[in-house]
Amino acid sequence: MAKTSLGTETRGRALWISLGALATIAVIGTVVSLIMRDGSPGPASASDPMTVVDTPLSSAMPPPASAPPRARTPRLLPGSSPDDSVLIGGQTNHLTFAGLVAQALFAYDPSTNFQARNADLLSAAAPAPWGDPEALAQDLTRYTPTGASLDSIRTLGTTVTVSLTGVSVSTWASKKLAAIGASTGTYGIDVTGTQTITARSGAPVTVPVQLGVTVACPPATESCTVDRIFPQHLQDALGSG
Repeated sequence: MAKTSLGTETRGRALWISLGALATIAVIGTVVSLIMRDGSPGPASASDPMTVVDTPLSSAMPPPASAPPRARTPRLLPGSSPDDSVLIGGQTNHLTFAGLVAQALFAYDPSTNFQARNADLLSAAAPAPWGDPEALAQDLTRYTPTGASLDSIRTLGTTVTVSLTGVSVSTWASKKLAAIGASTGTYGIDVTGTQTITARSGAPVTVPVQLGVTVACPPATESCTVDRIFPQHLQDALGSG
């Protein structure tokens, strides 16, 4: 369950709208819609220089006197029930979480059920208005073979493994987030690795891969959730400004 206040929703929206504006000039022509509701800011860890520090915000405005109190339904952490993500759920470290996202997308074999994989990843999606599950679902289609590609994987017995060589907070994204007062716990992360593709016939082939992931982790949320996934590092995907 995300920790948030009504008074910070506008600020969260401004954050991701600003990033979305950058995306209009991106190489891939997509618009980022990372909308994360600000949580109560926590102190930056001295051992984690990559943490984006938030500016304390005013407390939430009280509801009108005539408004009845709202019943709050608790939301289980991702990975804590059969309906939540088992591939990437239950994580609190942003780098570990991003690495698991990359592993889930880049590694597969003939038995992989890609639709089930996507459904699992979506169960750890950041919900609206903090994220955009529908846009995330579209992102996942880039990593979902269909038709002849899927038939080839099964016919040739193709197995793909991935070795991650870099999982780090994007310096470019950190500056953008800090400039607009992003909540502590929201990150843009760049992932780099190498896929090894092995089929029944022929020698293994290695392919360099990369992606950019936007996430919200503690203290913005109680456990890590994924907002968007891009097929390039974030600065390359969203603009150089």
